[in-house]
Amino acid sequence: MLLVALVGVALAQAPVKPAAKTVLDGVYSAAQAQRGKATFDKECATCHAATLEGFSGPPLKGRIFMDRWREFNLDVLFENLRTTMPKDFPGTLTEAAYLDVLAYILEANEIPASPRELTVDAVKTTRLVGKEGHKALPSSSPVSAIGCLVLDSGNGWFLTKATEPERTLDDEISAAELKAAKDEPLGDLLFRLQDITDIPDFDPDALRDHKVETKGILVLQPGNLRINVSSLKVVAAECEP
Repeated sequence: MLLVALVGVALAQAPVKPAAKTVLDGVYSAAQAQRGKATFDKECATCHAATLEGFSGPPLKGRIFMDRWREFNLDVLFENLRTTMPKDFPGTLTEAAYLDVLAYILEANEIPASPRELTVDAVKTTRLVGKEGHKALPSSSPVSAIGCLVLDSGNGWFLTKATEPERTLDDEISAAELKAAKDEPLGDLLFRLQDITDIPDFDPDALRDHKVETKGILVLQPGNLRINVSSLKVVAAECEP
């Protein structure tokens, strides 16, 4: 019963893990954003509106936009722009033009400019956050987390000593992710794991009390903090303190 009592408050007590570099460190120039505005007005405003608030396409500024993309590195958004825009002719702009448009989107979201211009190398190593900085992920985010898999008799499966959930792009856990997870220190979060017994080849005896990595949908509700599990793999045979 103790696990159930704690699950609703664990996330609120945990700090948000910062990235080494964020857009607030200054990654684009004002001149680049102005070039991006000219390209956006010509190529993108029909779908996303001149205000970037969305029309037939989704908004590119504001809370809805930020909640969809924040806490990803910028390359995730950049690749989305590059491969899906403009709608009728995706991928037809130059690499520099897509970088300029991304700079304009950052400016529209009140991210401060700097003397340097946004580059392809920079988007790979820069985390997107809002003007207020890092925040916990919103409910319904696809996430991954690492922790100890525990069965609480009568109450179900839990991920204890869990790390801060990270946004993820897919359901599969790669070999590279598992290798990195071995060195990831455990955290102090607690999640109920929903639908865990539905994953393929679920073997409770082979998984219980092991350090694991899981992916799924984050659900944040009062008294019901959980991950709806889509995949889970063992990272190590034992869970260290």
